[in-house]
Amino acid sequence: MDKYIKEEKERIDKEYSLIEELNSYQEKEKRILDIEIELIDELSRLRKEKQLSQKELCEIINFKQPTLAKIEKRKNSPQLSTLIKILDALDYHIEFKKNSN
Repeated sequence: MDKYIKEEKERIDKEYSLIEELNSYQEKEKRILDIEIELIDELSRLRKEKQLSQKELCEIINFKQPTLAKIEKRKNSPQLSTLIKILDALDYHIEFKKNSN
């Protein structure tokens, strides 16, 4: 019986470890999505602040307007090169800062 209990405890410990790994992964993915949403919202805000329509911005960066619309509606994730082109057209750039935590 002791062997069974030991094996069962090891199995449960392994399952808890896997659950913790999954939770950690989900937290990281949520953080990435939160950052993406914030970035897309900011790009849209900056575009509107510059009084550019989606079509006008797309003409500047040689991009398709329906694709930009999907990005702004959060239906598509933009590629880094696309983000850089949009930021360039809006007179902004990406800056890296160390996390404060």
